[in-house]
Amino acid sequence: MHRAQTRLLAAALVGLCLGMATATAATRSPVAEAAPDFPSGCEFDRIQSRLASPDSADVARACGNLRMPWGYRGWYGRQRTMRSYGQRAAGGDWARRLTALLRDAPVDTIYRVPGGELSCDPAAGASVYLVRVHRGDQTTAVLLRFDLGVALLFAAEEPLGMMRLDSVGDSLWALLAETLEDDPVLRRPRPAPSAALLAEPHALGEFVQVDTPPRMMGRGRELPYYPRAAREKGIQGTVFVLAHVVEDGAVDDAVVHAGPVELRDAALETVWGMRFKPARAQGKPVAMWTMVPTAFSLHR
Repeated sequence: MHRAQTRLLAAALVGLCLGMATATAATRSPVAEAAPDFPSGCEFDRIQSRLASPDSADVARACGNLRMPWGYRGWYGRQRTMRSYGQRAAGGDWARRLTALLRDAPVDTIYRVPGGELSCDPAAGASVYLVRVHRGDQTTAVLLRFDLGVALLFAAEEPLGMMRLDSVGDSLWALLAETLEDDPVLRRPRPAPSAALLAEPHALGEFVQVDTPPRMMGRGRELPYYPRAAREKGIQGTVFVLAHVVEDGAVDDAVVHAGPVELRDAALETVWGMRFKPARAQGKPVAMWTMVPTAFSLHR
């Protein structure tokens, strides 16, 4: 992101509940369609509604890729999804005790939380857990990151918000221990959360300041293949993919931001095959998310 645009984003970050709409302009390529704005990632009213009167829940250890765990990565990104293991069922009473602890917590934007990789080796002892809260046919995911002292809430492909655990952290830790009674991590005191999230109260978790953004060098295919079913139905349009371009110019993660459902797997395949000149900051290559529009036209 260019430094002038960085100042605009910094001003937007002052608000408690912000999205990433300002950030998209820096990575948007000139195409016929403009990329839709990001969801706010801060949906207080919807969180309150979804956490009310749950029927049941299940609890598991979480690991793998913690960046945008709600995002659609498709078949090509199947190795880059968040994973869970050791799942246990919890009843309605347990679920209501958990949601009662969360419902009074202030909601902030989910984009403020950094991502990263977490080992799936149980011996690593990471303190990150995934709770799925069920009510009727509706499921809300609660990713409890005790390493950062926050909870991330999201639905299928939809970020809802972030809550700081603060005073309820110990109660949530004890509640998990009731269900995951053989988890050795939960037998120990709750770990102190990292101070990194609190140090920059207006910082964006995956935001980096750069002198030059990533620039495309080539694709795995000159044009994306057009799915036959989509062509036969007359479906066309642009799929906007968020690509995480690392220091060597490769794409190491890709998530659909918006676009026709029938075309997004083809767009993801194309983006995974791309190479970039990486973003640079102070003369050095740095990793950065960038928006990649992939257009599908029936008339080409």
